[in-house]
Amino acid sequence: MRLTLIQPRQNALYDFANPARRITAEASRALCDAMAAQTFALMEAAPPTDLLVTSEAVNFPGLAKQLDGEYAQYVDAAPLEQRFAAYARQRRCYVVASLYVKRGHQLFNEAVVFDRGGLVVARYAKVHLAGDEQRSLTAGNQYCMVDADFGHFGVCVCWDMQFPEVCRHYALQGARLVVCPTWGWEAIYAHARAYENGIFVAGAMSVPYQGTIEGLRTSSELVAPDGRVLARASAAEAQPLTAEFDLTAMQALTQLRLQDRRADTYAALVKP
Repeated sequence: MRLTLIQPRQNALYDFANPARRITAEASRALCDAMAAQTFALMEAAPPTDLLVTSEAVNFPGLAKQLDGEYAQYVDAAPLEQRFAAYARQRRCYVVASLYVKRGHQLFNEAVVFDRGGLVVARYAKVHLAGDEQRSLTAGNQYCMVDADFGHFGVCVCWDMQFPEVCRHYALQGARLVVCPTWGWEAIYAHARAYENGIFVAGAMSVPYQGTIEGLRTSSELVAPDGRVLARASAAEAQPLTAEFDLTAMQALTQLRLQDRRADTYAALVKP
């Protein structure tokens, strides 16, 4: 199968080094539109693929404390969902689009999954919220397995990948791949999640505003079940990263990692 990870460069909305900075409603809308335009330009530049994954929260409007009024008024995912659906339908590929989505009075950091016909087949609301998200978003409470025509894959978002239980859950459910839209992809855990479960793991990262991907963080990449990096994007440039691989490869590693589990001894793992 072919997998494409969309790696954009963040703009001034993502200037997390200056959290006290104020952002006008007009500036927020303009910068949101610019991020969407960049994302779709990168998608149009991508080769034919089976599964395309965007970076996290394509329509992020800025931090809630930087904006006036009710935060929810800055979020409208419907027009973007229509564009992603059209892309999936035209390109005949699955798309995982990460968006802030409003439902009633609640906001979610959601990954919306479209099939090759442009239909929404799954929605995953980020379970593990991080930092300022906890003030303005509602956490999800269930995981999302997708039965695609090329195989089973799971979806998580950014901070979710920090928790070993997420990928283990997917591996136990039969996932061969877990994809993760993110702003904070770290090889130190991403490679571990692939290796410890014997599955493929992929993250669609963003290049930071006025900087490069550095330190513990790593650019967009696809990791094999044995922990090897099969493809990695630039640390400095916006780009689509496409990799071709056999999703059925190395299945013996999944069995090896899981077959000797002693679930009866792990009760502490599910205590609050």
